[in-house]
Formats: sequence, structure tokens, C-alpha cells
Amino acid sequence: MNKKVYFAGLLSEKNLGDIVIIESTEGLYREALFGKGNFIFKRLNLQFSNLSFVRRVVRKLRRMSFKMLKVDTSKYELSLLKNHYRKQLKDADLIVLVGGGLIKYKYQGVFLYLTALIDVAEEKNIPLIINAAGVEGYDDNDARCQLLKDSLNRSIVKSITTRDDIETLNNKYIEPGASVHTDKVADPAVYCNEIYQIEKNKSDVFGIGLVRGGIFLDNEREFGPDNVVDFYAELITEMETRRLKYQLFTNGASADIELVPAIERKLNNRKLDVIAPSEDKALIETISTFTTVIAARLHANIISYALNVPSIGLVWNDKLTLFGQDIGYPERFFEYNEFDVKKIVDAAVLANEQGYEPQQWMNYKKTAKDNINYLVQKWLRGEL
Repeated sequence: MNKKVYFAGLLSEKNLGDIVIIESTEGLYREALFGKGNFIFKRLNLQFSNLSFVRRVVRKLRRMSFKMLKVDTSKYELSLLKNHYRKQLKDADLIVLVGGGLIKYKYQGVFLYLTALIDVAEEKNIPLIINAAGVEGYDDNDARCQLLKDSLNRSIVKSITTRDDIETLNNKYIEPGASVHTDKVADPAVYCNEIYQIEKNKSDVFGIGLVRGGIFLDNEREFGPDNVVDFYAELITEMETRRLKYQLFTNGASADIELVPAIERKLNNRKLDVIAPSEDKALIETISTFTTVIAARLHANIISYALNVPSIGLVWNDKLTLFGQDIGYPERFFEYNEFDVKKIVDAAVLANEQGYEPQQWMNYKKTAKDNINYLVQKWLRGEL
């Protein structure tokens, strides 16, 4: 009898890093399950997609009316999401939440996705695994955070692994004595080179990853769009002064290119060339052509790591700092108040010379695969 495994993720996301996570997670599960039985692999979209114009307008009007009446919309949103998930889940035997920034509540409404899916998994008695999730903050007094905490402690949730903040996960979110399996592991995208079968190319071009102007402010860092524009203009100027070849790129999100006209004006209206991939494979192929990367998006750094391309991280969220610590190169990750372009380019040149320590690189990557193999064995034995 075939067993159905559903991979739940942000399938409609324009930031291609999220799509790389999905592909990498499914690829590692397929590898772990190969030769162990008959399996059907399906995907579940945590987001709504392809809604008709009328349905979008109706939902927007309802949200506006709730806001005007100062009514909490959470129950309404959860009801919509649960119906959305029930329609997608057909005779599932296992649900894998593929990772990314999932355990958070301050913005994007991701806590509602998790709460709704865990409710449906419990309703249908489908074991659920949360794989290599980002953990972004905790607050005893925030109702959204506490709703998320309650969901994570349901018995249907069999495993929660994180790519970053294991202390907050274990000490804040998980209740004492809970039976759920927790661990810290690498993001599955560290294997994207194998999953997509892409290797780095010999190059002398540095990649500079652009990011949207409001991302620092959204994450409680006092560095607005004007600061971001100034920084990129200064970085480009520094690269050119040193006669270092560079290529601007994005992770695919349209918002990450919105500041380009302002950066061009800062550079005397010079036209800038930007690679903006529209597909996940194209993003990995783009990064594979660089000798070293300077980027704010976490998965620009993780994909670089997978390809053995050194990277310099521009920190807008603690997850970048934690990634730098985990891979053994914290000095390559800069907070916004450390954005001195000379020091950043110095760090990029040094990283380009040093690369990664090979054994450490392999050992860190291996945590992603070892965890999945462990959980697969437990599931197949009926012990999950």
C-alpha cells in the first residue's frame, strides 16, 4: 500500500529561497525513503493562491470591516486556512513542514498557518514534523505567540527541529516534560547543490545581493530605505575603486529590486545591471557563477554555502548572525551599525582567499541529512 507524504510550505512565495527549501527538503526525504517501500509525495501550499478577483475583494472588505470594528480577525483567518488545508490533504500518512521562518508571530501571519495546519493534522490524526524552522522571538504577553506555543505543544507534532535558536525553542516554546523530539540542524538548502545537481564555476566575479528597503525597520533595526540606498551605492563605489568585478542580483522577490532607481541616482544616473531570477534553479545557477557573495537574504548565504562559495552576510535579522556562528565564521556577518563598506569588502576578499574549512563544512551539512534519516526510520517503525 502506498503511503502519502505531504510537504507543506510557502509554494506561492516570490522569494525563491523558500522554493529552494521545499525542493531540498523533499529531495532529502526521497533519498531517505528510497527502497524502503512505496510512497507518494505531495505538496501542500500554506498560502492561498489563484483566488478569483471577486474572492480577493470580498476577503479584503471583510478584513477592513473587522479592523474598523476593532475585532480580532484570527478566528476568521484560521477558519479560512483550515478549509484550505482540508481540501489539499487527501489520505495523508505524514506531513512535513519544510522549514524557513516558520516559528514567528510579529509579521507575515505565519503563526496562523502553523496553528491551522496543526489543528487539521490533529483532526485527521496525521503525524506532523516541523523541519529546520527558523525561530524568531518569544513573548509571554503576546497572544499570537501564545497561540503558536499552544499549537507546537500538541501531541500530533512529533518533531520540531530548528536551523537557529534551539534555546528559545526548548526553553520558551516547548513545555517542560513534553515528548516532542527537538534538535538543531542545518537548513535543508545546504544540500541544494546535490538536489539541483549544480556545482560552482571558477570565477573572479563577486555577487552583491540586493534586498528591499524596509526589511531592517521591519525587524526592529533603525536602518531605513535611504540608509540601504546609501550603503549599496557606497559598496558599489568601493568595489569599483578596488577594481573588483561584481554582479548585482536578487533572490527573486520583486521588492528586492525596488531601490535600484534610487541607487542609480546616487551613482550619477548610471544604469545598473541586476540579475533577477524568476525560478529557483536559476537563482542557484546565478550564485554558482560567483567567487564570493555579499548578501542580506539568508538563503543567498545558505545557497552560497551549499556551493562552497564564501559569503558575507548583511544582518537584518538574528537568523543571519546565528548562521554565521553555526558555520564557524561569525566575523563574516555584519550588523547594520557595522556597515563600513571598506571593512565589508576587506572581509569579502579575505573570505574569498580562505573559503570554508572542509571538514567543518561537511559536518555541518550532514546534520540536515542525519536528522531526516533518523525521523524516517522512526516513522517507518511506527515509533514517531
